[in-house]
This record gives sequence, C-alpha cells and structure tokens, in this order.
Amino acid sequence: MFEEQQAVGSEQLAEQSERTSEQQAVGSEQLAEGSERLSELPTACCPLPTDVRVVLFDVDGTLITTVRRREYRKLIHSMLLDIFGTCGRINEVDFSGKTDLAIYREALECEGVTPAGIRERLPMIEETTVGILNQLAATGDVFRLCPGVRELLDALCADSRFVPSLLTGNVEKLAEAKLRVAGIWDYFTNRGAFGSDDEERDHLPAIAAERISSHLGYALSPAQFIIVGDTPRDISCARHFGARVVAVASGTHTAEQLKLHSPDAVLEDLSDTEFVLNLISSI
Repeated sequence: MFEEQQAVGSEQLAEQSERTSEQQAVGSEQLAEGSERLSELPTACCPLPTDVRVVLFDVDGTLITTVRRREYRKLIHSMLLDIFGTCGRINEVDFSGKTDLAIYREALECEGVTPAGIRERLPMIEETTVGILNQLAATGDVFRLCPGVRELLDALCADSRFVPSLLTGNVEKLAEAKLRVAGIWDYFTNRGAFGSDDEERDHLPAIAAERISSHLGYALSPAQFIIVGDTPRDISCARHFGARVVAVASGTHTAEQLKLHSPDAVLEDLSDTEFVLNLISSI
C-alpha cells in the first residue's frame, strides 16, 4: 500500500512540475511579446533628455508680419510722447532684430532719457502698447501668419521630441498680446525669453535655456536649442550662446543676405513642415 501511495505521489509531482514548466514557458512568451511591442514604439513617445530639441522662435517677421505697420508705428510715437514727453529719433531707428529696450534707448538717449529711466517706465510701456494693439485689433486685422507657421506648430506640439518656445525682442506682455491676436499664443506653454528681460539680444538664449531647463526638470545643452529667426541678430545671438540657428527669409532680409552670416540653414519660409521637422532634428 505504501509503495502505491509513493507511486501516486510521484505521478502528481511530475504532473505539477509539467504544468509549472508550461506556465513558465507561456510567461516567457508573453514577456518576449511585451518587450517586442515596446521596442516597436516610436522613440518620440518617450524621448531621452538628450533627444529633446527646444525650438526658439522669433516673433515679428518669423511667426507673424504686421499688416498695418504704418498705423501701428504712429500709435507707438504717440505712446512715447505720452510717457516720456518725446519720441526722440524713433523714425530713424532700425527695429530689425533689436529688443524693445534697445529701440527705445536708441530713440530717446538723445533727449537725455537713460536706460534706467526706460526700465522704470516699462510696466507703463507694456500696458500702453498692449492697449494700442487691442485697439487696432478691434478695427480689423493687424497681423498675418507667415507661411507654414500654424502647420509647423501643430507638428512640433504633437511630437514630444520638440519643445516650441519664444526668443523675441518684444517685451513679454506685448509678445503675448501679438500672438493672442494672431491666434497662436496657446502653442507656447514653455516660457522663453523676451526683450523685457535684457536689452542685449545676445543674452536672451541663456535666459530662455535656464527657464526651460528648470521647467522640464533637467539640464539642456546649448546644442539642443534651435533658434528660428529672420534677421542677422537672430543668427548672432544663437552663435553667442552656442545654439543651432535656422534663418528664414520671411521678414525684411533676403535668403542671400542671411547666408552672409553663416546660419546652419536658410529657408525661404516655413511652409514645408516635414522638411523643417527633419532639419531641426538633424542640425
């Protein structure tokens, strides 16, 4: 009887061992299938910090163009008169690629207005310029999107490898107001750098990098930043920081003029979305 019980027990152990082996085999197959599915996921779903590219856009001439430029400048003249009692030589100042603080200094220093005096009145300047813009917007179109801008922003926001942000000479509240009027402000959820942060445009990329790295929670190298702009000053500020730069001839400078300053690439505009995405991911 004891021998029969031993035989039955041995059979049960063998069956249990066989079932365990089968379960382990099934589990291994499931793990292998799961790993295979994970390996098939696109890398853009979970990019490594080193794969991230921050695209810093200039505003005027790159994202938008002003439809009513003469009317807008006339109101800026009135604003300067109201705040400083003079508009200085504003009509002689070249705005291209400069920060608002630099523009106001160049216009007003001949009248004895100091940079410190301008910065003291910066809240009033921002409030007044935003009011001017909203006044214009209430009576018709003020800005037009440059070719391909909305499609490119849609594509950048849909791909987690890219972080769209701003690097502009506009004071911050005016930049926001312009892009709200143009209908694209909501694309820029990561705060970049603005003309109210520093008079020198060359200092803005480092400010943007510090803010965006802090927001993302990890440090980014200068080479992970791509500045997109339409003036030689966009190119020079990128080089000063060590960023990549794509020059776009949608503003007042031609492609040939921009090439003289040796950007990483020059485009006529941003209308070829796929090409631009490939470009900024590879330079």
